[in-house]
Amino acid sequence: MNNIYTAEQVKTFETNIFVSKGDDLRAMQEAAKQSVKVLIKDYSKADYLVLCGPGNNGGDGYFIGLGLSESNKCVKFINVLEDSKKSPLCEYAFKKVKNLEFVDLKELKNISKKTVVIDAIFGIGGRIDLDNELMEVLSVCNEFESKVAIDIPTGLDSNTGETSKACFNADKTITFIAYKVGQRINNGKNFCGELILKDLGLGMSTNENPEVIEFSYEDIRSNIPKRKQTAHKGNHGKLLIVAGDEGFGGAGILSSESGLKSGAGLVKLLTRKSHVSASLARNPEVMVSGADNAQDLEANLAWPDSIVAGPGMFDNFWSEQLLYKLLESLIDSNIPTLLDAGALRLMTRKAFTKIKLHEQTVLTPHPGEAAEMLKITTEEIQNNRVKSAKELQKKYGCIIVLKGHGTIICNKQNAYLCSSGGPELAVAGSGDILSGVIGSLIAQGLTPWDAAITGVGIHAQAGEAFANDVGEIGLAASEIIAYIRTQLN
Repeated sequence: MNNIYTAEQVKTFETNIFVSKGDDLRAMQEAAKQSVKVLIKDYSKADYLVLCGPGNNGGDGYFIGLGLSESNKCVKFINVLEDSKKSPLCEYAFKKVKNLEFVDLKELKNISKKTVVIDAIFGIGGRIDLDNELMEVLSVCNEFESKVAIDIPTGLDSNTGETSKACFNADKTITFIAYKVGQRINNGKNFCGELILKDLGLGMSTNENPEVIEFSYEDIRSNIPKRKQTAHKGNHGKLLIVAGDEGFGGAGILSSESGLKSGAGLVKLLTRKSHVSASLARNPEVMVSGADNAQDLEANLAWPDSIVAGPGMFDNFWSEQLLYKLLESLIDSNIPTLLDAGALRLMTRKAFTKIKLHEQTVLTPHPGEAAEMLKITTEEIQNNRVKSAKELQKKYGCIIVLKGHGTIICNKQNAYLCSSGGPELAVAGSGDILSGVIGSLIAQGLTPWDAAITGVGIHAQAGEAFANDVGEIGLAASEIIAYIRTQLN
């Protein structure tokens, strides 16, 4: 797992830790020294071009160029935004190299594309509202064969992962002190390339609370429930799926199948009567019941260890009455429950706004559903996914799983970011599968929080396994269930 921080957290940490005169200079020189080692190791026979901005990131660049020059490497500098006032550290570093070779921005197009171009223009203080001239510079830089960013690629927002219309497209990014949120979400992972952390021995990741914790499948494997040799089906929990309004029977079938094949001992699907035959034909192991009204649901609520509701539900009377009855009953019973898809949209309706959810309830919105829940646009959700997930948690008071590339899971205390998974999972029904997996893990005894993190990690890893076997295109959601079962075992 990796601790990930906002730019503001890193800046505050630097301000607090650099208490003696010269601490910041020594840290900059150490950052340059370690960067030079990386560059010489990975590009031992190359020439270098360093683009330096007017801030401390530019100072990093000047010291890096100086270190390369002292190692007998051919180095050229471009003083980007030369009319801007330099920070004190940048000015100090600039004076150390002013007698080395500088070239004008106009000469950039004439430099050999085999040269390693180093972006030290803005760093974490950068912005994405770049002017046309600088975007043109970045576009030319992206034509070079080898590109290395120092701390943050220019044109990338270090908090959100948003990019300018042009962004330095690094093969490697050497980042200092701690990982930044924008490097790990949205476009950040694409434009940072290989991310190399040099913490400079300052210990931020062991002494400061992160904005979000990044995890992968390997980090959650130990959470997967283990089976005793003497186990029977009753030891592995009972999962109730409430899903599948008219015309959307497949959602309930997918959720119940994934719950069953994720290890739940008993799975029951409560759906529209018109979908019962299809469910039995697909999964005779799932106990399926047709429901006409809320009373049919009520008769089943004493049975489960966990509940999943919402896949294939939408804004009509059948879905509304079943969801309302379910949420009303949970006020007293507190059965661990996951709400997905149509249930989330219904939660925004006036009739549901006064219902208070238990803090162990799990909500699994995709960005469109999250936007409706927060009454903002999908674009606003995607522009700052960590912030959006935390706002959802604050509004609803329970566990949030904000789906999408870089799924965010958060409760009141913590936020986690899943680093696995890719575009292969962006298909209809994928979320229904995830709901079944998480519900199944809760039924098997995991806490809703652990089940959410574990389920997301397994689901994402299964997607990667499919992509490795087949490719990123053409996954049918039901196909991922077999891969999930493999990851669980």
